[in-house]
Amino acid sequence: MRALIPFRVLAVIIFVLAWLAAFIQAPRPTDVRFVFMPPRASPTAESLHSASMDLPRPTPSAHASSVTTLPDGALLVAWFAGAREGASDVGIEMARVRAGTVEATWTSLTREQLQGMVQRVIRSLGNPVVWVDAQGLVNMHVVSVSYGGWSGSAINHLVSSDGGVTWQSARRLVVSPFFNLSTLVRTQPVAMANGTWGLPAYHEFIEKHALFLHLRADGAVGSAERMQKYEGGWLQPAVAALSPRAAIALLRSASRSTPFIGVNRSTDGGATWSMQAALDIPNPDASVALLRLCDGTLLLAANPTRGGRGTLQLFTSDDDGTTWASSRVIERDDSGEFSYPCLAESADGVIHLTYTWRRQGIRLCSFGRGWLRDDGSTAPAIGGAP
Repeated sequence: MRALIPFRVLAVIIFVLAWLAAFIQAPRPTDVRFVFMPPRASPTAESLHSASMDLPRPTPSAHASSVTTLPDGALLVAWFAGAREGASDVGIEMARVRAGTVEATWTSLTREQLQGMVQRVIRSLGNPVVWVDAQGLVNMHVVSVSYGGWSGSAINHLVSSDGGVTWQSARRLVVSPFFNLSTLVRTQPVAMANGTWGLPAYHEFIEKHALFLHLRADGAVGSAERMQKYEGGWLQPAVAALSPRAAIALLRSASRSTPFIGVNRSTDGGATWSMQAALDIPNPDASVALLRLCDGTLLLAANPTRGGRGTLQLFTSDDDGTTWASSRVIERDDSGEFSYPCLAESADGVIHLTYTWRRQGIRLCSFGRGWLRDDGSTAPAIGGAP
């Protein structure tokens, strides 16, 4: 009688197959194009000074905010909050803000709710990404952890018709055919001209690398393109379209050997990506935010230090990301953490920045391009104790 394969050996074989599956490429999309608006002048907000506010704190810990504009002009901000990152009580909090006033706050999603919707074991939630589709519906991609830490995670897609108060549908994105583990999301998707979406994502198990997921019109994954990498691990790509076919992605470095912001570019609508020289801006293993403003300027929010996340600063580029100029310093305190920024621009040209404030809460800053262009080396920070 043949000996049975020991359970531990079988488990190792299965996990190796799951790892190999991350390298299997789905058919690449053809003739894909980004939704691209030519540069235009902002209708207002050219000289708006900065204003900042802290969102309500219902829990001891808050992190990883995301901000988008709603069809009625209000802002929708989402973040994960609980006793601590990875705790079982972590849920997704939301706030609706208009003209510097918080109109409403609520717990938008708990792990128990998502567990019931997708019929899978979920231990914790994290990294919500909110955005509004062409029909005006609020969409959210959120990371769920079923087993282990972030390496045992998956991406879920939810749709709401009431601004994120309730969710009418939820699905777990299938990126890998084996267990579908260790795929996460952190930054905003980009709209495609054919009505689909491109979602920046990343993989953490065994090897850390960035992905660009082409989502079909129904929200399912059509293909997954792996971005090229330098030495070490690279995470959390932030993508901005530069033309109907070209885009730039800025990446978080997870390696001490290359502690700078990584760069990938695409010239075929995100079907393929090529590695470029890293930016001369340090990155202390921290998420970055990237936004193309209505006038064509690229805006970057990052922690430009070799260690720690105590400085949060803005940078601008007028040549599609080839060179970058220092702009405003938002926060500076080596003993604190000001991290995981997210950027949005409303229809009136006002720029909005949300970020983690000391892991205790979420701060929202709003400003115009006139304020943004001032010399960041002499500009006072707009942070400080709430």
